[in-house]
Amino acid sequence: MTKIELADQKHRAGYNCAQAVACVFAEEVGMDEALLYKVCEGFGGGLGCAKGQCGALSGAVVLAGIVNSDGDIDHPAQTKAATTKLSAAMLKIFTEKAGALICGDIKGAGQGKPLTSCADCITIAVEAVQEVLGL
Repeated sequence: MTKIELADQKHRAGYNCAQAVACVFAEEVGMDEALLYKVCEGFGGGLGCAKGQCGALSGAVVLAGIVNSDGDIDHPAQTKAATTKLSAAMLKIFTEKAGALICGDIKGAGQGKPLTSCADCITIAVEAVQEVLGL
């Protein structure tokens, strides 16, 4: 089963979009899936159901920090710029494919027609993780 299929399966089982994206890469980033699930729990529905930044994209950005940060809390700026660059690359891919970064815009709030579905956003985010982070 592909990462996209696994993420879709997790989403259909009740994971939010961020959890579905991040949790399928638990093994690759050396983290416990339950911990990733907890970390991403508040990102559902576009940051706490506020229809803000897409949860699937938020899950991808969480992975960028896990993969790239050196975790040196005594010297916090050492990897920040590189992690931000990776995140920006995923945001660019996501925007080009999904049409927006904001959940409310993607779902077509007020326009009656969504740009894309949550399942499509999850697919795009997983593809961005694979392309940019090499996972």
